[in-house]
Amino acid sequence: MSNPWSGIEKPSSEFNVRLVAERHPIRLYWGVDSRGHYLYVIDVAEAAMPARGALPDLEGIKIASAIQNGRGKIVLLLNETSNWELFHALCNDLTSASANIPDEIAAVAVVLRRLQRWQEFLRRARSPVLPLEEIKGLIGELLFLEDPVATRFGWDAAVGFWKGPEDAPQDFAVHETAVEVKCQSGSSKPSVRISSVEQLNPQLPRGFLVVQTLATAEEDTEGSFTLNSLTERIRTVLQGASVAALERYESLLFSAGYLRHEYYDELIFQRVATSCYRISEGFPRLLPSDIRPGIQKVTYLLELEACAPFASNLNFEGP
Repeated sequence: MSNPWSGIEKPSSEFNVRLVAERHPIRLYWGVDSRGHYLYVIDVAEAAMPARGALPDLEGIKIASAIQNGRGKIVLLLNETSNWELFHALCNDLTSASANIPDEIAAVAVVLRRLQRWQEFLRRARSPVLPLEEIKGLIGELLFLEDPVATRFGWDAAVGFWKGPEDAPQDFAVHETAVEVKCQSGSSKPSVRISSVEQLNPQLPRGFLVVQTLATAEEDTEGSFTLNSLTERIRTVLQGASVAALERYESLLFSAGYLRHEYYDELIFQRVATSCYRISEGFPRLLPSDIRPGIQKVTYLLELEACAPFASNLNFEGP
């Protein structure tokens, strides 16, 4: 990963900066101060500046603001330069979240909301990258969001149907249909991990299990993608939908633990198959009545071969 601060000379006083992006609705800068601290500077008109009390407290990062000659600056300072990769992820997230909002006041509002989410993220002290199984799980949900949900209902509605990152029982609730989405790699005895009793016991009238099969791929393989390219592809399409849909999408990605990171570009996938099963009487699963009192959490592996009799077309509106 390239360190954007490494090429900025440490000044004898105040700080030196370099523009983050030429084509961005607000002025954003990488910076280094006289003590060698890494900075991220947001430069906007005075009218767009938030009240100082609106700036959150971030673990390991100082935030300050100032107004001078009709311009305002919000400065993020990393306390320990050894943590620059996480700080870089934060800065890239702020840059990306505000990239398509031409109004400075609206763009700063988005930045503040992202910082508030980062406040919680840093408090949890999570790694900036997801484990492989969570990467695949998120990919499965995004592929399903893209098709068939968005192609059938449009993006505004589709993003509203996506519930997985909110810890809902199933990943999607589409009117009266609940869908749990899983990802698996091709193997001699394919299976998926069920992480709760509720996942395969939907409360809606219809329930389905959709399984996406992924394979590793080369960069030039037709139909190949990374987690970064998939999230960006959807983000680009959502720019033609409502602002609310785009914001919900970004919020759900954040809730899922995703922040754009160069590591994800190293993992290239290809979808090779999609299977769908109707969850109905006799489907191989644990029922709530099977769980004895005192058992708080259940995780189990479901062999897909046992689901074969329940193979079905996905039906959002049928009986």
